[in-house]
Amino acid sequence: MSSLMLTLRESMRYRGRSGHWSWLAHRISGLAILGFLVIHVWDTANAFFYPEVYQWSLAVFKHPFFGLGEIGIMAAVLYHAFNGIRITLLDFKPEWWKYQQKSATIVWVLFFVIFIPIALLMFSNIISHCSELAAEGASCWTIPRLSDFLQ
Repeated sequence: MSSLMLTLRESMRYRGRSGHWSWLAHRISGLAILGFLVIHVWDTANAFFYPEVYQWSLAVFKHPFFGLGEIGIMAAVLYHAFNGIRITLLDFKPEWWKYQQKSATIVWVLFFVIFIPIALLMFSNIISHCSELAAEGASCWTIPRLSDFLQ
């Protein structure tokens, strides 16, 4: 939590240009990826230690809220990767730092060009899942109860 507070405090204190916004987006995307990994490790550990809880979590993760979260994680991973490559290139070639604003723009354009089709595909999968459940007479907004999975 202190890492998030540091990000918020420093983002309010410094009023830079593209470098500041790139730093802020890189930091937030990294924290989002870390949050996902914590949930992923917990969920995977349940597969071994608590199989019933694992089955329940798989059912919960089919909720549209988590589908939207997956789209957000995809965005975080893509931006973090592209910006990380940009930072690495600038670190290996310090004379390229004068092109920081141009390189940050290239990262954002590349991110949006690749992310938008992926996001649309992922969102269509959420819609089709909800449509299939509606055809069966069930609601995709219902959160499964853990008691239904415990023996």
